[in-house]
Amino acid sequence: MTRPWLRAYSQAMLRRALLVAAAAALSLSLAPPASAGPVTIVKIAHGPVTATVVPVTPGTASPGDLRLFHVPLTRPGRTKTIGFLSGSLLTTAVGRPAAGKELRAADLVFTVGATKNQLVLGGTAVYDQQAPTVAKKTSAIRPVLGGSGRYAGARGWCESVHRKDGTWRHTFHIRTS
Repeated sequence: MTRPWLRAYSQAMLRRALLVAAAAALSLSLAPPASAGPVTIVKIAHGPVTATVVPVTPGTASPGDLRLFHVPLTRPGRTKTIGFLSGSLLTTAVGRPAAGKELRAADLVFTVGATKNQLVLGGTAVYDQQAPTVAKKTSAIRPVLGGSGRYAGARGWCESVHRKDGTWRHTFHIRTS
């Protein structure tokens, strides 16, 4: 006859073993495949951004506020236009993560050279409620959702740095399939 405390202990140990096995399996499935290939770094820059704001309620920050923009792209330290960035930021939460802040979801399309060569960013970042972009001297890290043309199958991440002079530097860390 099994003692009740021994049965409860055995069940707890089995649950713990199953949780550890599940966590290990999940971490293995999230790791990039061994054949994923090298990471490619792509650096892109642009000048200050002026957004067109489409507010839900004029004069008040609200979920659903939309900011649209289109800016020419260059290489860092250069002036020759190499493409363009078209994008939108959608306010998804006001007063989050703190008062005076808001979360915005990004839909950013970087077109480099021919229109078929695109890198697509998504994700969210924290903004001051009245600011068109993230504050100067800060950055946002977002996932690369995909690409086309020379960036077909792109996945990875990008750090977008808003420099103190108002310009931007985007450093993409991508793998393509």
